[in-house]
Amino acid sequence: MTNIGLGIAHRALLAGEDLSAATIQWGRRPQPPPRLALTHRDLRLMALLHGANYLSTSQLAALGWRPSRERAAQMRLKRLHDTGYVDRFRPAHAYGRAEWNYRLTSLGWSALREREIVPAEHRYTRASLTSISYAEHDLQLASIVLHIARDAAADGEEALIGQMPFHWQGPRNGHIEIDGDGELERSPPAQLPPDARLYPAGSRTGYLEPDATLIAGSGQGRFAVLIEYDRTERPHKQIDRLRRYDRWLLDGWRQGPFAAHAIAPAVIFLTAREGPLRRLIETADETFSAWYAGEHLPPREGTHPPARERVLFCSRERVLARDWMMRRTPSLPPALREHPAVCRPRFIEYDLPSLWQPLVSRRRPAESAPKTLVRSADLPRQVFGWVVVWLFVHEAATHPKTLLPARSLNLALHLARGRGSPPLCFASTRGPPSSTNTSQMFMARPDAEW
Repeated sequence: MTNIGLGIAHRALLAGEDLSAATIQWGRRPQPPPRLALTHRDLRLMALLHGANYLSTSQLAALGWRPSRERAAQMRLKRLHDTGYVDRFRPAHAYGRAEWNYRLTSLGWSALREREIVPAEHRYTRASLTSISYAEHDLQLASIVLHIARDAAADGEEALIGQMPFHWQGPRNGHIEIDGDGELERSPPAQLPPDARLYPAGSRTGYLEPDATLIAGSGQGRFAVLIEYDRTERPHKQIDRLRRYDRWLLDGWRQGPFAAHAIAPAVIFLTAREGPLRRLIETADETFSAWYAGEHLPPREGTHPPARERVLFCSRERVLARDWMMRRTPSLPPALREHPAVCRPRFIEYDLPSLWQPLVSRRRPAESAPKTLVRSADLPRQVFGWVVVWLFVHEAATHPKTLLPARSLNLALHLARGRGSPPLCFASTRGPPSSTNTSQMFMARPDAEW
């Protein structure tokens, strides 16, 4: 399939399509390699490439250059390849028509480590690529992330890397260990009631490597959305991962850097197509079993939501079509429902671009520090069954309180609008993500099953 004639943004969405049956053609480097002085943009793109494993030419071009500068982007990426900082490959059968895909090399890793952009104690591991189909998953996942970022961006004619409203971590730099680092300062929502007892049930401990971790906000207002992309169409292969998320959302997120933020992260499971989605939700309903309650409360009066409230399900097809209606499992496990065999998913419109658009418009230029957010003492409030989260900025007189667009159906952080593009910030160079958890309150539809 050729994508000639399509714009950068469109080609970025199609990256990773139809690669499974292809053989690999590797890019050739001239000898001796040319000399090249790395720019700040080069380093930022290489850092993203390290976390994402693979990015296509159009994806890197959309990140680093204006749409009108596509040729300049291609030439710069070729120079990074010829100098040895990145490898590039494409399907051999589409010679001359398919765009190049890139991965970071050991030389590129060394350049990032020398500048303390990646942890010095970590060792370089090349992204495995014995078949070009290995890259399909990561390229398609990257297209989803860039699609969300582009819709949230303030200016579609500017390079995306300067407008991203979140820090994007891939499976390499978004690794989450289940064990905490000792005593942590936890935000109030991360603290369980003194008499609460945890019931892990069938959940299990274990590390997590989300396909993408999107961290937004600042200070006390940071929050995270974790994305798992499943192309297998075999839900039973996700059972172990679902069990680990079940345990982590019960208590694990309170033991690490996520504990400093306002609410547990949201986790979105995406399927490649709409077809397998229903069965994946049913599998999750059968798997999620962890809960907590007061010391003497029976199961039905306990709190079952950790995974049942924070894990959402959608398809890549819907996301690329800008259909943000997602699903959750029933709020109670099968054993506590009147009809255990009936799984009725609950629907929620979780519009990610609308969630992050206020962050884009509020952010100031890179040289400016973001303002600190504080939450009102009487928040959140319950109004006619709808959870409303109000936030106000420290300088309330200058930036009044506002709400997210009503169409998002989930009221979360809404920073007062300002001007300027956000700087791209790298993940912490010391250990796991330095922040990951913030405030996103879900709102269920009135007709949802509770």
